[in-house]
Amino acid sequence: MEVNDTGSAVNLTHYMFSGHQQTEALRFGLHGPYALAITDGAAPAARSMDFLASFFPGMLSNAQRGGVSGTASGTWNGLRATVGLAGPTGQYWGQVKAGKFVIGHVKPGTYRATLYAGELELSTKTVTVTAGATAPLTMTGNVPAAGKLFQLGAFDGTPAGFRNADKIETMHPSDSRMASWPAGTHQVSAGAAGFPMAEFKAVNSPIALSFTLASVPANGAKLRIATTSNFAGGRPAVAIGGWTSPASASPAPVNLNSRGVTRGTWRGINTTYTFTVPASALKAGSNTLSISVLSGSSGATFLSPNFVFDALALDPA
Repeated sequence: MEVNDTGSAVNLTHYMFSGHQQTEALRFGLHGPYALAITDGAAPAARSMDFLASFFPGMLSNAQRGGVSGTASGTWNGLRATVGLAGPTGQYWGQVKAGKFVIGHVKPGTYRATLYAGELELSTKTVTVTAGATAPLTMTGNVPAAGKLFQLGAFDGTPAGFRNADKIETMHPSDSRMASWPAGTHQVSAGAAGFPMAEFKAVNSPIALSFTLASVPANGAKLRIATTSNFAGGRPAVAIGGWTSPASASPAPVNLNSRGVTRGTWRGINTTYTFTVPASALKAGSNTLSISVLSGSSGATFLSPNFVFDALALDPA
């Protein structure tokens, strides 16, 4: 749904499929019907669309559908947990409350069930739904452990907390209302707020990150860079103390063949890249890590290869 309310009229536009950042196969068949309710701010009253089932082939009444219910557990660091179902016949979601969830009005079929914390996928299972029945399901999963040496951002499947993350859904990266997209050196001690949510090959790559170690871990360190999406094969590569990460540590991401962050979304396929930094590349005291965009493609400014940060964490190896 898009809203244009800058003039004398308010225009609402709803289109069903833009073809951008498509992470699953397009589901054909009946789409809808949709009901639009406009109120003075209060939640609209629920209205049943069951009566339309006799007019639209392929639309099932609630009696012809099934459901899924069960329990979910794990360590979620205060994030809201959700269980989602995805299959050839549709997508459905249910919020976890007090360790339990219910997903109703599901078309019969086999689904991939996913447990999310925030928007980060934690675990998956397969569940089959039949008409008139509720399938039981138990899900469990934990968010990644926090970095012991440093961490920027939260492992939640979103760039929340990073610079410009609060604006990207309503502004283009080039919008003058955006904060700048600085390269240069950022201090870990300053937190994520000054660190750009996205790195663009032709705009702010490489980005340097400065941090302090009380001592060098005997076996070196493990750096995790979690991303939420990419464009044109963009993914992180790192260098520190004369050491450069091998290409094998930065495998090419899934190609969605779509612009993402320049169309107002950071959602894509969450991917975590892990780099093992040798002890010889580190030193007690101040260290500077360089993060660059690796890609065989090119492009101008914000249409150059890029990726969006979810979180960065450093641990003893």
